[in-house]
Amino acid sequence: MTKHRYTFDLAAASLDSPKQPPSGVGLRQPTTADAEALAVLMLDAYRDTIDFDGETIVEARSEVAGWYDRHTFLDPSVVAVDAEKIVSASLLSKPGDVPIVGYVMTAAQSKNRGLGSLVVGESLRALQAAGYTHVEAWITKGNIPSEAIFRRAGFVTSDD
Repeated sequence: MTKHRYTFDLAAASLDSPKQPPSGVGLRQPTTADAEALAVLMLDAYRDTIDFDGETIVEARSEVAGWYDRHTFLDPSVVAVDAEKIVSASLLSKPGDVPIVGYVMTAAQSKNRGLGSLVVGESLRALQAAGYTHVEAWITKGNIPSEAIFRRAGFVTSDD
């Protein structure tokens, strides 16, 4: 699968005021105790999308464990919780000087409620408040929902 590099200039950005989550949804940082819930979310969110290759819950657990083990950047990462269940997440990594939005996931039953945009926006505000000047993401070409979230937020591709 071809991926496109998306970048966002936090130093030049005037981010919108935080949006209120839908009724009953709260936002918080993920913790290590969320690993299983994030694996379940990942599998549910990616199933039947361009990024799904028939992975199982075992592979989703491994992917989430890898995120926690390698370059996890919890401070600007955000999860949306509805009725004590994580329904959306923006998970960031920091392998070098520039943070990366590594995963944006929304549960199938919670899609089209603006949660992906909400958690990404919260992550961007946290990065900007912490003094970061740039952030990037790698998105599979043809992942229309993710491309839309990032373009609406103000990211641009190297193709632009």
